[in-house]
Amino acid sequence: MSTLPIFFEPTGVENASALRVFFVFEDRKEHPQLKDDLALEAARTRFGAEIGQSVWMQQRVGQFVAAVGAGSSDTQGALRRAAFYACESAKQLRVEELIFDLNDTTLTDAQAANLMEGAILSGYSFDGYKKEKTDDEKAATLQRIVFDAPTALKAALDRGQILANAVVYARNLANESPNVCTPRWLTEQGKTTAQNAGLQVEILDEDQLRARGFNLHLAVGKGSEEPPRLFHAIYRPEGNITHKIALVGKGVTFDSGGYSIKPASSMVDMHIDMGGGAAVLGAMKAIGAIKPQNVEVHFIVPTAENLISGNAYKINDIIRGLNGTTVEIHNTDAEGRLLLADALTYATQQKVDRIIDCATLTGACVVALGEQTAGLFSPDDAFRQDLLQAAETADELLWPLPLVDRIAPSLKSRVADVKNIGSRWGGAISAALFLQKFVDDTPWAHIDLAGPAMAESAWEYICAGGTGYGVLLLTQYIENLSETPAT
Repeated sequence: MSTLPIFFEPTGVENASALRVFFVFEDRKEHPQLKDDLALEAARTRFGAEIGQSVWMQQRVGQFVAAVGAGSSDTQGALRRAAFYACESAKQLRVEELIFDLNDTTLTDAQAANLMEGAILSGYSFDGYKKEKTDDEKAATLQRIVFDAPTALKAALDRGQILANAVVYARNLANESPNVCTPRWLTEQGKTTAQNAGLQVEILDEDQLRARGFNLHLAVGKGSEEPPRLFHAIYRPEGNITHKIALVGKGVTFDSGGYSIKPASSMVDMHIDMGGGAAVLGAMKAIGAIKPQNVEVHFIVPTAENLISGNAYKINDIIRGLNGTTVEIHNTDAEGRLLLADALTYATQQKVDRIIDCATLTGACVVALGEQTAGLFSPDDAFRQDLLQAAETADELLWPLPLVDRIAPSLKSRVADVKNIGSRWGGAISAALFLQKFVDDTPWAHIDLAGPAMAESAWEYICAGGTGYGVLLLTQYIENLSETPAT
């Protein structure tokens, strides 16, 4: 809920203790500021400029200078990590001000943007509900970060600030308490953000969803007194439009599992089951500010609470989706794919060229890939490769997984077109195969971000709780697409 303030010029605060840092790459250790006593100290401590390494000297009372390792100069995202370790050094030295000195540098625009992103994201905390700070929070004295940089890097730093603020926005949405972040609240937050960026917005309420046939979406929300919603915003650039794409994000604001109820311990953090929706809304905030050309983007977030009541949907219910497909319910905790099924059908109705859905969909994907890597499914090789390239540039880990046809029979139902869950084996794959039934012939990709969307504990610039994963990846993909000729 808070980040450290960023400045682009000296703050004018007298007597502030400060740490001035410059960054050194492993493969470019000759830095003009690494000299004299600091160079001797670097030699003594065997400073190799690896990420996580630093060497510092006190120049006078309260004033320090440090060289911070940035790893290899061609490693994507390395400067975000280096910014984190610079912040850690500042906290250890108990200084009030951290100055990033970028004057004697060969940083690229992308590296400068990464530094800004790392600085902002490293200072993030969701602490607005705390009455008292912890001992560590009380001891921290770092109050601001100053970028002392040449004018040539200003645009890149501005871009980094836009991207980081979009990730912070997604983190705040995901970390918000579920008694606050309801479907109505989430869609209103999205509406405000979209309108501020000049985007067209429509929110469908429960009556409109019922009238249009969003029966799978409505089923998920039936157990809650909080009504479901569908958020849809459209970014249309000026000039020629060569691509139209839909970004669809699962927005379950709390998931109890319904009658297939989760164990109590598994319900913890289930307010972040809207991590895919947060990623889409965060990307919307970034794209609305960056304004890439040539690409029309539809941001679609179906949202509901999956709770239990006498009105909740049940095992063996048969429900007809928006595209006419009938679904037999075999597990009410496989609710995200139901929300997405109708939303994907709705996305195809927008006549887009491609669809990407993002969802905290399966624990099976976390088992397969761990907590820091999302799974990618797409039958389109070129589409899949484009997303992997964007993920690499954004330094958000993404790994391709197969759509195995032989798993499809596990979704067969005796009484309906399809069941909403397959066997326990290959659960992430059967979930993706289920979603594929609702995209017609539109090129489609599914990102299962159940692992990286939420973190049990902080690591480097990634916070505990909702991480905002997906914002950078989706934004990078749209920017790459804006530079690609129409096919």
